[in-house]
Order: sequence, then C-alpha cells, then structure tokens
Amino acid sequence: MFSKLLVVMALVIPHLLTAQNSYQVGSAQNSLEPPSAIFSVSLAGYGAPRDGRFSLAWTEKDQPEAILALLNQKEKLYAKLFKNAKQTPGDKLPKNSNSFAMLKHDLIIIDQNDVLWKARKGKKLSWQKIGLAPNIIDLVVHHDQLYGLTGDNEILRYQPNADWLRIAIKNGLTYKQDIKRIAVFKEHLYGIDATNTVFIAQHKTDNNLTAHALAVKSGHEHVVLVSLDLCGFDDSFISEVKDVIEKKYHIPSSAILVNASHTHFAPVSQKWTTWGPHCQQPDSTYLYGTVKPAIIASIGAAIKSEKDANIYFGRGVTAIGANRSLKDGPIPYDKDVDVLKVVYKNEAASDVLFMHGCHPVFLNQNEQGITISANYPAVTRDLLSKDPHIKNSMFIQGCAGDINPVDADHHVTGSKLASAVQNVLADEMTAVTGGINHYLDTINFAVTPWPKEKLEAFKQQNSGHDGDVGAEKNVRWADLMLHYEKTDATPKQMPVYVQTVNIGNWKLVGLSREVVTEYSIGIKKLWPDQLVSVAGYTNDVSSYLPTRRHIQAGVYEGNDSFFWYGQPNIFPEHVYETIINSIKAKNR
Repeated sequence: MFSKLLVVMALVIPHLLTAQNSYQVGSAQNSLEPPSAIFSVSLAGYGAPRDGRFSLAWTEKDQPEAILALLNQKEKLYAKLFKNAKQTPGDKLPKNSNSFAMLKHDLIIIDQNDVLWKARKGKKLSWQKIGLAPNIIDLVVHHDQLYGLTGDNEILRYQPNADWLRIAIKNGLTYKQDIKRIAVFKEHLYGIDATNTVFIAQHKTDNNLTAHALAVKSGHEHVVLVSLDLCGFDDSFISEVKDVIEKKYHIPSSAILVNASHTHFAPVSQKWTTWGPHCQQPDSTYLYGTVKPAIIASIGAAIKSEKDANIYFGRGVTAIGANRSLKDGPIPYDKDVDVLKVVYKNEAASDVLFMHGCHPVFLNQNEQGITISANYPAVTRDLLSKDPHIKNSMFIQGCAGDINPVDADHHVTGSKLASAVQNVLADEMTAVTGGINHYLDTINFAVTPWPKEKLEAFKQQNSGHDGDVGAEKNVRWADLMLHYEKTDATPKQMPVYVQTVNIGNWKLVGLSREVVTEYSIGIKKLWPDQLVSVAGYTNDVSSYLPTRRHIQAGVYEGNDSFFWYGQPNIFPEHVYETIINSIKAKNR
C-alpha cells in the first residue's frame, strides 16, 4: 500500500509543479518594413560611401500603359493651366517644360535658370520664387511632398527652407537605368527611360525588419521587453512611445525596456548630425508612420495575449564574434548566449527570447550593402521558427560595441547562434520564480567642451578635403560645437541610462549607448550566483560606452566615434568604474 502511494505521488507531484503558472505572459510582433508609399530610405550604420546607401531598386514593369497615360495627362494639364491663365510668368518659365507639378493648390515649376517657382492655381498666376532646383529634369508630388529627378539620376525630396534631400542614387547595382521621367500611381513611384520602358521603384529588402514585444505580468506588476530591428534611436523618441504606453496601459517607463538590434541595414531612425545630409534626420514618415505604430501595436497585442505561463532560463556559449579593437593583454568577449523560454499552459509551442552581444554587420559591399536587412538575428529567428516547439523567437542585443562577427556571411553567423540557442533549449533550464520589480537610473558624466580656439583650429585642419568622409564629418562636428558655443547650448551632461528589470530570480540590466563587451562581463560578476543578463543599445543609442582601455588606446570606440555621434566630448577614463560602482551600490 505504501509503495503504491509513492508511485502515485511520483506521478502527481511533477504534474502539480509543471501546472503552477507563475506569470501571465504574452508576445507579439509587427513589421518595421518601409511601405511602398515611402519611395526610398537611407540606410543607417555606415558613414560610407559618401553619397549614401539607399533602398530604391528599379524593376521593369510589363504593362506601362497606365503610367504613360498618366504622363500624357500631366502634359495636357500643364498646357491647359497655362492656356487658361490670364497672367503668366513670362519668358522665364518654359511653356513646354516637363519640370512641373501640383503641390496642394499650387503649381510648381522650374525655369531655365534652375529656379523653383510656385503659383496658386486659378485664372491668374502670380509667381513666387521658393528656391533653386539644380539639374532637376522632372517633378512629382506624393502625399503633399515634392520629389525631383535630376539629370544625374538622383531622386531628391524637397525640403522647404532647406536644400533638396537625396533619397536615391544611381548606384550601378539596384539603380542602373537612365530614368528620364517619374510618375506616381497607386502609392508607387515609377520611372520611364528614353525608350518609354517603365520601371517600378521597390525597396531592396530581405523583408525581415520586425518589432517584437514580450509582456510579463505577476500580480499588480507588469513589464514589457521590446526588441527593434533598427540601428538605434534617440531617447526623446523612445520617451514618446513610453508615454503612450503608460497612458494607455498604466505601465511606467521603468517597466518598458526597448532594445535595438543595431543592424546596419535598417532605415535611418535617429539623428546623425555630423553625417551626410541623407543621414542627419530620420524620415519622419517612416519613424512616425511605421516604427512608432508598430511598437505600440506590438506592445498592445502582447498585453492582450497574456496567459498563464512558466518561464525558464538557460545559458550557453558561442564564438560568433571577436573583439575588433582590443588586441593586447586579456581580450574581452562575453561569449554567453542567454535564453528565456516561455512555456504556456496547454500549449505545445513556446516563446523564446535569446541574447548575445555581437554587431549585426557584414562587408558593406555589392547589393548586400544596400539591402534592408535585420542581418544575423533574423537568420537565427528564421531557423528557430522551423522548430515546431517554438512559437515566436525574439532577439535582444547584448554588449556588442567592440564585437564584430568572425564570419563575413551573416547566414553563417545566424546559423551558429541558432545552434547555440537550440543547445540551451535542449539542456536543463532553471525555473524563473518570484515577483517583478523594475528601476530606471541615470548616471551623469559632466562634459568638458573643447574651447572655441581648439574647435576653430580643428575645423580649419579638416576643411578643404571634399570627398574625404572623415574630414567632412569633422567639419560638421566642429560647426555643431561652435553653434552650441555661440548659443550657449553645449550639453552639460552625457547621461548613461541603467534600466534593471527583475522577473523573479532573473535580472536583466539594460544600458544605453553602444556598450562594449566588458560591461556585460563586469555586471554579471556583481551577482555571481544569480541569473543576470546584460543588454546594450537600450532606450537610447547616442554614442559608444567604452572603457578606460578604449580611451587610452585611442581606438574608435573610445575616441573618433564621439565625433560621428555628434557628442561634445569623449567620456572620462573612469567611465567604466563609475558605472560598475554605481550599479553595485544601488544593488537593484
């Protein structure tokens, strides 16, 4: 009788343990791919080539009749408007120019001297000079934005009170055609060459940019982890998103962790003020029409889908990367692959969150360099999706600041990481149990700005080197700092944000900026007997976060990168020790 009881207990107790659902968990994802109504985007992550990397690719269209009819209609409209107008601009404006468009209620035209004019449509045309349009041979309007085609086969977008902004360029790869006319039809841009061959503009893309969200609830506490296939973002933008979530779902900013995968092949999504003009500002239509709604929708859907689940943590290793800057002495590289597995009640498939710190880059060459892509994290996710026991997988970027892949092919890198994740899932994992809490701290570093004389000398030293990407960047940086000095707007602090999310016995520490690998190693050592994961690129990606070694060696992460990021200076040498000691003292 006693032995039978033991058998029953052996069968029942494990069942009861697995039936204990500690958390309410939900996940969701939405695409971050730019729509066709955005004709082309500038890709982030590389300052070269100087003329930019753009997503527009021309593809020949089989049935051009509608487009040719549209162009014919445009020419007839042009002739009709000028024929009926009692007042014309005179000889300055060519009567049969193709450089003509309608922008809201205004006629837009370019004269023989490349001057841009506008006139309110009506029986009388009163012309107003609004700028210059050098070498533009055709105009088109879409969603109240004016675009121009140049004789050099560039596509430009008009910016009132500013220069035309390049959004596409003949690159010899995805844009090889000699386009003579452009038109818009059903949210697509079309190009026509001299033979009346019609091409449609499409984004050159792997179609895998994604916003992922994982929502976890325990009692009255709620946290949301968000991963975005973007190169980075400004803290002001992330704050806007968090404000929306807090108002709608009453989840505070400290409970929402937003991480960038840092792929160098996503559209520009933050301000790169010292880069070429095509990278200085993100396309607002993309940022606020695609990215922001996708984040909010993903978080909302994740919260809505929450259900009983158990969470497990496991750790493996991989060597997909190597330290690209530190070559002497002990060379740091955190090889950990951290995996979170969410097992839902009465469901066979689980959600998986995986973390590692390695730059999503490859050689910036050929079509790969101008293709929208989430890089190796998407390859890993795709491979994991083939496992019938995995419902969704989500990547959070670790401290990858000075770690590059050892393989040039991102498919190889992604495959290696997928194998490491699968190895963790196949091994015994630790149950995550306990309550939830969250914190968001700021560590400020005082700025020591360059004196005006040094800035002027630096600008002079780098001036006159047209075509030298680095020198041009330095001039822009000096101009920015001189403007700050003149307007008393030089930033007084360089903040580093430290977000800590504790889900039971698993601690996730997220640092802002491009965090080098040594921070991950050092923070984990603060809690040697606990489950601790460390993410970089969290909430704000405004510079690198180096250590004393990077600064003293003068390598990119410790020195030149700050000019690229438009920062007022580099961090003090004790930046690493200050951050580690602060985290240790707060013991979040």
